[in-house]
Amino acid sequence: MTGSPSRRGVGGAWAALGVLIATAQPARPAETALGVARFDLPAAFEDWTRREMSDGLLFQRVYEPSGPRGRKGLAILLVAKPKPASGAFDTAFTQFVRGIKQVPAEGKPLTAKAGETLDGHPIRIEQRCCRSSDGLRMNAWFVGIAAGGSEHYLMLLTLQLERETEKPVREAFERLVRTYRASKDDRGLALAPRSGDGGMDGLYARTETRLMPNAFGGMDFIADQETLLFDKSGLYTTEMPRDGDMAGHCRTEVATCGIYALKGGWLSANRIDRVEVENQFGLAKRSSEAFARTKDGIRIGDKTYATMPPFAEGHRFSGTWSHTFGSSGPTGAVGGTRTLTLSPDGRFTRESSTGFSSTGGSIDGGTTVAGHSRRPLQSGRYAVSGFRITLSDEAGGTESLSLFAPDRDTDKLLVIGGANYLKQAK
Repeated sequence: MTGSPSRRGVGGAWAALGVLIATAQPARPAETALGVARFDLPAAFEDWTRREMSDGLLFQRVYEPSGPRGRKGLAILLVAKPKPASGAFDTAFTQFVRGIKQVPAEGKPLTAKAGETLDGHPIRIEQRCCRSSDGLRMNAWFVGIAAGGSEHYLMLLTLQLERETEKPVREAFERLVRTYRASKDDRGLALAPRSGDGGMDGLYARTETRLMPNAFGGMDFIADQETLLFDKSGLYTTEMPRDGDMAGHCRTEVATCGIYALKGGWLSANRIDRVEVENQFGLAKRSSEAFARTKDGIRIGDKTYATMPPFAEGHRFSGTWSHTFGSSGPTGAVGGTRTLTLSPDGRFTRESSTGFSSTGGSIDGGTTVAGHSRRPLQSGRYAVSGFRITLSDEAGGTESLSLFAPDRDTDKLLVIGGANYLKQAK
């Protein structure tokens, strides 16, 4: 593989990218200190070669082809040692991006984000692709963080990596960035309410509809139940915790959670301040919106959410509910149905089927391919508690799903595991 990355005019650490590392030092998945910064090195980088340089840490791994027609791939991770603040962070970040020889400087980035970390530091993120200056298939992610008197830069560069190989590498890089603490008082991606946060609890929901393009060239009508589950501590989440533990859920699924504070207290509050995580790198989104209580729920900004009462422990249902999904367009279609039958004696049966057809990409005809699959019938016992239903099948498997009824006076519509299930007429 030719054209090793190098840095032009921004420091010796970048020149070291051109060196093929001969010896390996496994990186431990524990806290790593680099100057004033600290980060948790994900276990995915354990078997990468590692080099400690005067200007930072360099990790590299060569991936062998997975098939006879494949090519070797290369991945490089760079965590630069913190630098004194330049006074022009945006300019310094642009120089950092343009300084890697194998990443073409011209053209717009595939994605570009700017904002703040949860610790309040400015952060910039860019992704560039798709061919290196040497003509190799390339993806590069750049991250810059400005923290008071210092600037911090990180990069992941992949060359010729197959998609299945690249995905876990990118996700590990995202985890590293989320744990990056640029100064000694930073907590990283930890949602920790402060004194005065919180004030209410319970589940609130609203129906949101939209049109979305699909893979077949058509448009799908989507009807989602947008939910907000609040805890008095100051945490909230858009997804239901599997075991009911909000704090534990928000430690592991931080991208679905946030912190809130009511301004004026629960009885007289007229605004709600929220901090949530916007993307997998830990970019924080801060908002302050009008807040009001309504007869049956709450209003945040221009959105009204209805209160969702929890089901009693041991609640029983009687009937069959179905969830139908589908997409269609000029080149094909896919659709299916999932049904769940719940009986008053605590038993359930569940089955699903999926069908598809495709014209092979030809709009005006061509070969049609069609197929159908059916999931084996599953049965067992169910248990309801609060906002969860647990299905225990006869083979010994257990599955816990979120559960609520958008209309408190009827069970004609149940939202199970985030999907809408309509009750079938007898």
